[in-house]
Amino acid sequence: MNTNDYVKFYQDYEEMCAAYQLANSIIYFDKTTIAPKAGAAMRNKLTSILEGESFSYMTDPKNLEKLEAMLKLDDLDDITKESVRQRLRLLRDIRIIPKAEYVAYQNLIADSSVAWEEAKQKKDYAIFEPYLKKTIQALKKLLSYRAENGTPYDMLLDDYEPGMNIKKYDAFFAKIKQELLPFIQKIGKEGKQIDDSAMHQHFDAEKQAAFIEVVKEYLHFDASKCYMGVSMHPYTMKVGPGDTRLTTAYDEDFITSSIFSIIHEYGHALYGMQVDSEYDNTHVLGENMSMGIHESQSRMLENYIGRNRSFWVNNYPALQELFPQELGKVDLDSFMKQINISHPSLIRTDADELTYPIHILIRYELEKAIFNEDMPLDHLDQIWADKYEEYLGIRPANPAEGILQDMHWGSGQIGYFPTYALGSAFSAQFYHQMMKDLDVDSLLAQNHFEVIAKWLHDNIHKYGSYLPSEEILKRVTGEPFNPQYYIDYLIQKYSSIYQV
Repeated sequence: MNTNDYVKFYQDYEEMCAAYQLANSIIYFDKTTIAPKAGAAMRNKLTSILEGESFSYMTDPKNLEKLEAMLKLDDLDDITKESVRQRLRLLRDIRIIPKAEYVAYQNLIADSSVAWEEAKQKKDYAIFEPYLKKTIQALKKLLSYRAENGTPYDMLLDDYEPGMNIKKYDAFFAKIKQELLPFIQKIGKEGKQIDDSAMHQHFDAEKQAAFIEVVKEYLHFDASKCYMGVSMHPYTMKVGPGDTRLTTAYDEDFITSSIFSIIHEYGHALYGMQVDSEYDNTHVLGENMSMGIHESQSRMLENYIGRNRSFWVNNYPALQELFPQELGKVDLDSFMKQINISHPSLIRTDADELTYPIHILIRYELEKAIFNEDMPLDHLDQIWADKYEEYLGIRPANPAEGILQDMHWGSGQIGYFPTYALGSAFSAQFYHQMMKDLDVDSLLAQNHFEVIAKWLHDNIHKYGSYLPSEEILKRVTGEPFNPQYYIDYLIQKYSSIYQV
């Protein structure tokens, strides 16, 4: 085979991989939004069979042999070579796993996700516990096949953020504990307290949905490329070029929950939609981005943009109009203080910026103990609650406020959580540079989010996964990752809000 033959093979190979991904992605979106619950067991069984067919094609020895040969070609273009390299990196995780075990695991995590949803609705951990134990045990077994350096948890961390490991995360979270935890405690003791009771009234879900449409228009949400649904836990998926799906969830007792969840998810969606089209035919480069960078984009929109006063200059009147009784007497300045309040809370997705990394720290320490220290799996719900009491001084009243609040563990996404804190720190460094390049406040106040979106495209989004996160950080900010931007931003912001 000559180089052109290899390139043609690879284009066909990527297209087939994308076809399987398309089918499974649409099925997943359907089952988490509108699919009848009674069909879950059969759906999960059949989709695991489909996953098995995808597995067989991707790991076919003949295909793997050609992929590895392509990396040795001297005249292969850089984009294709990097795409092949990343595809092989993804395949390293599954190519040595017996197909039967892979299919059984896919079926397990699908059933586990269904059990999680039921358990959360009923606030009953006993429904989910056996599935979680099986998922953890199965994932440990799959990791045992991988002949890689590092511990099992190191492997999982590297899966979601290439190059990250326990040593690096330990140093990062040590800084969080040393500099932010004392400040959080100081805010609680010395800060001028803020009454946010106005945010915790009854807010009709249909009216909330009407306001989400206002937010979508402000953010230039393109319905021809992106679709929004409703699910128990918000998420985003890029099905393929020109087809991105995201969801939100409505809490009728907390107005900002759905607002900030959709802004967060749109950060993910915008990133995927703004990857340069030259990567459309090498699907892995358009959809395999570092989760640290991905979370930096969602957290940037949610917090640096969505909690910015200038964002609300135009949008808050529309919210007041929909909820005149609830918010009519709450002026913009008071509203801004309330949406930026900081206090220990139980739900990660509703947590304020300052305490948010502590939610991730808790999950990080639990995951590390489970995978590297063989922590017993009995009573994980109580161990979770103990951690919250240790770090934030509060304890879940029920499992839905505790271990059942997130969907990640039920779907086998262990090692993902730390990227939320890492991404938050990345976003502080990116935003610091954006503020140098753009008058962000004026752009937001004048309804010109498209200028901000273009800056994100030109500096971050267009690269997809072609460049690693460290290289993107250096290109945008002129320096490697520096978590001090994140620490300084949080302390400065909340010192001003709480007058400490």
